[in-house]
Amino acid sequence: MRPGRAWRLLRTAVPLRALLTGMLLATAGELAGAALLGVSGWFLTTCAVVTLQADTTWSWMYPSGAVRALALGRTGLRYLERLVSHRTLLSAQVALRARSARGAARLTARELRAQRDGTLLTRLTTDVETVAGLPANVCAPLGAAVVTACLVEILLLAAMPRLGLAELVVWAAGLWCARRAHRRARAQLATAAEARAALRTVLLGSRAAFDELRCLDAVPQARRAAATAVTAVESAEWAAARAERLGRLSLRLLAAVGQAAVLVIALGAAPAQPVAVVVGEVLLLAAGWDLLERLPRLLQHLAAAGDAADRLAPLAGDERPVDGGAGRPVDQPVEGPVDGRAGRPADQPIEGPVDQSTERPADQPWDRWPRRVTALDGARCVEASGLPLFGSSATLTTTLSGPGLTLITGPNGSGKSTLLGRLAGRLPAPAGTVLLDGTPVHRLPAGAVAGTVTLVEADDWLADDTVAANLRQAAPSADPAALEAVLDVVGLSALPLDAPVGPGGRLLSQGQRRRLAIARAVLRRPPVLLLDEPVAGLDRPTAQALLAGLPRALPDTALVIALQDQDVDLLERPPTEVVRLGGDLAAVAPSLPVPATRAP
Repeated sequence: MRPGRAWRLLRTAVPLRALLTGMLLATAGELAGAALLGVSGWFLTTCAVVTLQADTTWSWMYPSGAVRALALGRTGLRYLERLVSHRTLLSAQVALRARSARGAARLTARELRAQRDGTLLTRLTTDVETVAGLPANVCAPLGAAVVTACLVEILLLAAMPRLGLAELVVWAAGLWCARRAHRRARAQLATAAEARAALRTVLLGSRAAFDELRCLDAVPQARRAAATAVTAVESAEWAAARAERLGRLSLRLLAAVGQAAVLVIALGAAPAQPVAVVVGEVLLLAAGWDLLERLPRLLQHLAAAGDAADRLAPLAGDERPVDGGAGRPVDQPVEGPVDGRAGRPADQPIEGPVDQSTERPADQPWDRWPRRVTALDGARCVEASGLPLFGSSATLTTTLSGPGLTLITGPNGSGKSTLLGRLAGRLPAPAGTVLLDGTPVHRLPAGAVAGTVTLVEADDWLADDTVAANLRQAAPSADPAALEAVLDVVGLSALPLDAPVGPGGRLLSQGQRRRLAIARAVLRRPPVLLLDEPVAGLDRPTAQALLAGLPRALPDTALVIALQDQDVDLLERPPTEVVRLGGDLAAVAPSLPVPATRAP
């Protein structure tokens, strides 16, 4: 638990003045509530005593006015505290989510790939809400409880030192019980989190392999495994709830002990305190213990905020605390769209003539909109320098730049997918062996890599949406004619744009899923396109048409295609370079005819 990191992260999102204002209003409201309870008890007891003594000289006007003033003050202070705290909460959520989203864009491709199971979405939602709720859920009530308990203890010490010392011992015992209950509950909650992760793994695995499990008659075993995981989650959660209940019960028992000690010590002292004063002290003490009963839950919220801040740290980055006015970090540059030339704002005029010699005419339907611009938009090639090949002592040194075709071939398990993953920065590679515009690709943000390199894996992800929606992930402004044209390139012209693809593309065949992912990549017009066995599962005429159409559709792109040995003769033209994998025979051969690929 690192609550300090949560506080520092929060300080970079909202001004300190807003945080302190909420805490002061909450403290004042709780003090007004404690005073209201004590004064009300003293007032009612005094009224009863005066009535029994038939004392007509005692005036009830001022005490009743004080009770009413405290009641109105408590209500107003709590309302103001809610307004300030909720405004701070919303401001913190907006700022932290914006910062975390910018941090996610800076992640490397390999780091972003590790977040594909929904972890990143959890960071942007649940973790941000936990940290942003720290002022309202923890700081304000915790500060109010501590200040109220300290003032009650000071009043008791002033009224009777022996009484104050006795209550101080009870307070210390209460803090020890709250701390112990928090540690036990936190340990059980950690166990519950591990059990939920195991349950999620079992459920997702069983759902993905349900057809195979049914064919193997293994559904009962999967059901028993899921039931066991559910039982483990429920047991851990029950144990955590039991620890919290025991903590609250201990605090309530200590509160009763403390109040009983006030009655015994105050009434048994010589001289004894007035009954009305003793009743007021007991009720004032009850108000303090009522606040301290929340301590175990507050400690849980504080620990959760510290854990959330630890998880958000890689995304949030290092920023300075915000100033008191604009609600943004001091000295933070104003962000805006860039046109790709040295990060210049898009609305800044360009001085001097602009060289448009590198622009090519829009001869394809999907060239009607600008390609997405990134910070490294000038990078047009990927360089591999001494990149080790899987399962071999050979290394790869080459430059992938368009136009050109590089063929990676070899038997199953020879490392074709691993090599493509390293070239795309999705899998770790030795430092300095894969460069993008002179920078190691694994150090670059995913957005920068995506502007140059696009990898279509053997089983690429598809959204549970329509065909058009999946294609527009690469080109949001593409019109229907452009989408139909790119589908024709991959041989899916008969597939309607409004056809649903289902979860993971299950409503499509394997070949259709693969070609739809390739069409989406073609829409990006990347300088370097990596394809992992694009013709697997296709009939020969369709495969030949696909491999022949890609170079024509992307004449300026460096194509890197991984094929099995038996599919090499499907290529229409010889590749410019061949990387053959397979044990110690791995080699690189430039400009070899197809299908003959041999080591130089």
